[in-house]
Amino acid sequence: MSDTTDAGRLEDFQQEVAKLRASGGRANPDRWVFRLGVLVTLVGLAFTLVSFIMTAGAEGSANHLDLVVSGVFGLSLVLTGLVMITVSSFRRFMRYWLVRLVYEYREQTDRVVNR
Repeated sequence: MSDTTDAGRLEDFQQEVAKLRASGGRANPDRWVFRLGVLVTLVGLAFTLVSFIMTAGAEGSANHLDLVVSGVFGLSLVLTGLVMITVSSFRRFMRYWLVRLVYEYREQTDRVVNR
């Protein structure tokens, strides 16, 4: 197999993927999950940072403990947001991978049929 056919196949594949670039409208769950994940992560980081800063000046163990619990809650928001981002990105990658496999199998079938 020569490099020119590989380059041609790559260009054909990229053109096919470019044709599939649909916005998905408002119902595109991956885009919303990704954006929500980023938002939740940022809110969790801010919540944790504020709790950490306020813990240093807290008087009494009750106030200190409340702020530590708030910090742990912020960290759980960060982890939840990161999981949402990871799942959204993984789903997008797997969709791309599936399109690539379908295209490759189509090319293999065409080569077998043309022999």
